[in-house]
Amino acid sequence: MLREGGVALTEAIEDAGRTPVHVAVDGKLVGVIFIADTLRPGAREALAALRESGVKRIVMLTGDNAATANAIAADLGVDEIKADLMPEDKVSAITELQRQGYRVAMIGDGVNDAPALARAEVGIAMGGGGTQAALEAADIALMTDDLGKIVVARNIARRAYRTIQENLWVGVGVVHVLGITAALMGWIGPIQAAFIHLGPDVLVFVNSVKMLRVKIAGA
Repeated sequence: MLREGGVALTEAIEDAGRTPVHVAVDGKLVGVIFIADTLRPGAREALAALRESGVKRIVMLTGDNAATANAIAADLGVDEIKADLMPEDKVSAITELQRQGYRVAMIGDGVNDAPALARAEVGIAMGGGGTQAALEAADIALMTDDLGKIVVARNIARRAYRTIQENLWVGVGVVHVLGITAALMGWIGPIQAAFIHLGPDVLVFVNSVKMLRVKIAGA
């Protein structure tokens, strides 16, 4: 058994965010290995960029103990920490956020994250080191472990969504409404109406092609 001083040291280091693994030989304790999580490269910058892009709340859901979670979260600046969670607890946490009116994007890479990835509106799996279960449960699979790619994906999605809105409102809505109105009023004949009918297709194509020239932050 550890002496009193050893117990105090182990507890102190665990409180600092490192998990102790006790090593025994022939039933006798010979040492303690301390394991600590490290931040992914660029994690802090990625979360800051997500906030700037409009993400209102960032919550850490982890199965690690509270001390470890707090040590990691202190460097990230998250809004809320939920530690010591089982897979079903992560699902419950996401469900509660949805009840509060949030649309949740869940980021994970482990087997324990798979149920939560499936429950969120958008599940994002880190493909570089992610498990097969996480990849299959997620809606989006990143091919690397670079969190900055999440910011890029969000920027691409927002720009694509805006282009779709433009296509619907201008290319389809306005032109079709004007064409139908003109036909009903007798201002145009069948041939002119056919050309107007083809007009939205051309406008949608031209408006979508400009996406190839748009510079998206981070891409």
